[in-house]
Amino acid sequence: MKSANALKSVVTLFLISFIFQTSFSQERVRGNMINSYSKMYTLAKSVVVENPVLKDGEYTYTYKEKQVSVEIKDGYYYEYHPEKEYIKAVIDWKSEYQYKLIIVDMEKRNVPLKVGSELTAEIVKIDGNKYFYTSRLNNKTGNGSFTKVK
Repeated sequence: MKSANALKSVVTLFLISFIFQTSFSQERVRGNMINSYSKMYTLAKSVVVENPVLKDGEYTYTYKEKQVSVEIKDGYYYEYHPEKEYIKAVIDWKSEYQYKLIIVDMEKRNVPLKVGSELTAEIVKIDGNKYFYTSRLNNKTGNGSFTKVK
């Protein structure tokens, strides 16, 4: 009789353990599926722009009578100012003509930017190798132009 009760207890504990492990595994699988779906949804919301108007290359513009070099390369936007000052940003294309710059590194004085600042811009006109834009930063709008060098 004692061995039958012991056997029932062991079998019951085994079944409880098996049920717990199975339901825990199903929750993990369900959780992984939800994470996968949310990642796919996030990727689906991202826009992949095949032909942005500003291609990887070198550009220039004039700011306060000084020449500023701009380089767009591998998804980054770099500005090189006189006196070894610079701005580095991720360039996130929203459409063929619209993009957002997110500042990731900088060594530049007297500008309303800091790491994490976001500037949006739109190319409004192209005349030969000159690209005219309208930009927006902190609810202020500005206009300017780039000249393609290479």
